[in-house]
Amino acid sequence: MSSATDLAVIGAGPGGYTAAIRGAQKGLDVTLIERETVGGVCLNHGCIPAKALIHAAGFQRDIAHWNDLGIETGEIEVDFQAIQEWRRDVINQLDQQVLDCLDHYGVDLVTGTAWFDNSNTLHVDGGVDQTIEFDNAIIATGSEPFEIPGLEFEQDRVISSREVLQVEEVPEELVVVGGGYIGMEAVTKFAKFGARVKIVEALDRVLSEFEAEIVDSIQETSEMYSDDIYTSTLASGVEYDEEGKPILVADQDGEELRLSGDYIIVAAGREPNSAYETLQLDNTAVDLTEKGFIETNDQTRTTDDNIFCVGDAAGSPYLAHIAYHEGKVAAGVAAGDEAEVDTKYMPAVMYTDPEVAVVGLDEPEARQTHDETLVGKFPFSASGRALTMDKPAGYVKVIADSNEQLLGVRIVGARASDMIAEATLALELEASLDDIANTLHAHPTFPEALVEAAEAAKGESIHSY
Repeated sequence: MSSATDLAVIGAGPGGYTAAIRGAQKGLDVTLIERETVGGVCLNHGCIPAKALIHAAGFQRDIAHWNDLGIETGEIEVDFQAIQEWRRDVINQLDQQVLDCLDHYGVDLVTGTAWFDNSNTLHVDGGVDQTIEFDNAIIATGSEPFEIPGLEFEQDRVISSREVLQVEEVPEELVVVGGGYIGMEAVTKFAKFGARVKIVEALDRVLSEFEAEIVDSIQETSEMYSDDIYTSTLASGVEYDEEGKPILVADQDGEELRLSGDYIIVAAGREPNSAYETLQLDNTAVDLTEKGFIETNDQTRTTDDNIFCVGDAAGSPYLAHIAYHEGKVAAGVAAGDEAEVDTKYMPAVMYTDPEVAVVGLDEPEARQTHDETLVGKFPFSASGRALTMDKPAGYVKVIADSNEQLLGVRIVGARASDMIAEATLALELEASLDDIANTLHAHPTFPEALVEAAEAAKGESIHSY
């Protein structure tokens, strides 16, 4: 079979299906190729199911608060299989919404694995071989978990963050290799369900992508982030006890460390390179960077004028919201727009307890780049809304220059993942401390803390000192 299309999109994850829909909205004839399920890892095996489980796990603590309020709940039983069924229902609903949108905009969805015959032709193996000629193509093939030598995934009970979401019972013990946000979110999910989770991190502290103040704050707030964390520890392999239970073998300061668990989760990062060989990029003019990623410009165009690359396939950062943004830009450029990717103010969120969300410069970065800085911090323990919801942990911190121009925001606490949107918009619009402080916020709400932090930077906070 052979066909032709204006725009061929390879991969139906966040970047791919967004590009396909936006391309169709722009009037292009679009073919979207996916070998598994629309939504990609994020919707089916990552962001969405992980946050669903974190949400369910959080009720255990909330129910304890109900008893403090006088709402007697009695003994709590957790049907984890029922929770997993609910999680699958959420995924199915979102999958169907994506499929409905693709159908509404007339995107042709093809099931199969695609590779390039040349810079204008794709071959798709999906039971029935197809050849698709295209004017432009977008690579959106995502990424896969990074494998550590000695902890390959084909070994029994050595799994990635994808497989751990599929377990039907809460494990008694888990060993997580990797203390980044994926590993720490695994602690959040399963520790709240009663599992003992041990974290092994090669660096001298967990969450190295966040400043030390944030890490210290969440570790002080919750015991689940302070016990059973082994830093400066290199994982080297796995052994098994008499019952077949895996034991992680690691080195900590020259001493052998042996940690047992029902599963060993390897959460040491992600890499897109494995998909490049399948794509047969040698048949195109697409070049790779020195680090081995597909080279792209600000319009997501590769070194082959007809081919774009978005999302994880283009390298870090491996964030779904970046893939969404790049997918829209790529489709727009393919349709003739002059769009460019703008990630100057890129929010990052971690769904620990409390949540963490950051955007812009942190305080050390601001002090390095500006002679004077203004810093305001407001604790959620002084927030009426936080106290009425029993969520007093954490703070909002704003950083500005000497002219009171906003430079960055750090939020640790409940609803941080939602509140960071206002901070990101403020940075995009080049807002000042007064712009934030003089914007009326409903009371009582969590975002009021952003106002208080802005006023604190000016020495004018009403509810803190």
